[in-house]
Amino acid sequence: MRPPNILDLVEAVSELAPAHSEVAAWWYTRVADPGSPAMVVVIESSDGSEADCAAIAGELQRRLGPGAVAVRPHRAADEARTLYRLLTAPGRRTVTAGPREETA
Repeated sequence: MRPPNILDLVEAVSELAPAHSEVAAWWYTRVADPGSPAMVVVIESSDGSEADCAAIAGELQRRLGPGAVAVRPHRAADEARTLYRLLTAPGRRTVTAGPREETA
């Protein structure tokens, strides 16, 4: 199996998102750390709810391959990496994109 690319990730997130109404926005960042998945999905929960990042990671890995992607919650103002928005749930409010966040 070839390593997944960003288009594979967008497709997987688009398929998975309707089943996760607790997620307001799906973000993406790349990680160059050895031994870590190259792609990280950052989950922004809506209305104070908490998304099950481990379950979402499992679902994405079933679609993209084991170890292909990691999932973690959004850190709001404490984000250290540039994030790229993959998808925003219809009618949902999200954090305001700061200087380190861009829409893809």
